[in-house]
Amino acid sequence: MANPIQYRVGMKEMQLTPSGTEVLATGIKQLNERIEKENERKSTTEIVLDSSNKVQFPGFPYSFEALGEKILVSIDIFKSGYECKECKGKRTIKYLCPCEANDHAGLKYSEEDLKTITATIGEDVALARQNLVCPECNGNYAEKRSEVMCPECKGMGALLVIPDISKNLPTTGIVVSIGKDCKNLDYKIGDRILFGPYAGSMIPTKAGLMFKILDASQAWAKIEGGEELSAFEFILHE
Repeated sequence: MANPIQYRVGMKEMQLTPSGTEVLATGIKQLNERIEKENERKSTTEIVLDSSNKVQFPGFPYSFEALGEKILVSIDIFKSGYECKECKGKRTIKYLCPCEANDHAGLKYSEEDLKTITATIGEDVALARQNLVCPECNGNYAEKRSEVMCPECKGMGALLVIPDISKNLPTTGIVVSIGKDCKNLDYKIGDRILFGPYAGSMIPTKAGLMFKILDASQAWAKIEGGEELSAFEFILHE
C-alpha cells in the first residue's frame, strides 16, 4: 500500500492515497529529474569528442564542426602561477567515491587487484570477487559525487587574481574538430597544440567560453601532458 499524500485545502487537512499508476508516474518523474540534473552537471564540465567531428558547447543546444582547412580549438585556462594549490585554479573541488576515483566505478576490486588475487590466492577466488560492489557506495557511485567551493581560496581559484587586461593571449588548446580538407596533419582530435597569440579568430559566446577557429597549418607544435590546463574534461569516444 502506497503512503498517503498529505495536503491542505484552506484550513482543512486532506489525505489522498495514490494509485499504483500514480506512484509509478511519480517514480519515473523523480528518476528523470535526477537524470536531467546529472546531465546538466556534466554539460558544464565535459565535452565529448567522437568520430562525428562535431562538438557541442556546454550549456548550449547547438553544435559546431570545423570546415575546409580549419580546426576548432578549446582554449586552455590562463595560468598565472598564483593558482590555488588545493583546487589548481578550478575554484571548486570534486569528491568521488574511491571506486570511481580509482577507475573501478561501482566495484570493490580493480583489474589490478583481481590480478593480484589470482596470483596469490587463485583464479576461482578472483572470479568470485570480480563483481562484488563497492562497500562505500553499494554500487551507486554517482550518488557519492559532489562538488564544493574550494575552502582554501574561497572559490577565487587563485591567491592573487590577475585582471583580464593583464593576461597573456592564449597560445595552447585542445583540438575538438578538424575540417575535412585538412590533410597530412601531425595531430588529431583530442591533442593539445601550440599556436601563435594572434592566430585564428575567437568564437564569441554569451557565457564567455574560450574557443578559437584556426587554419590547420597554424599549429606550431603538439604538447604532451598539461591536462590541468584544460577548461573542460574531454571524453574521447573512438
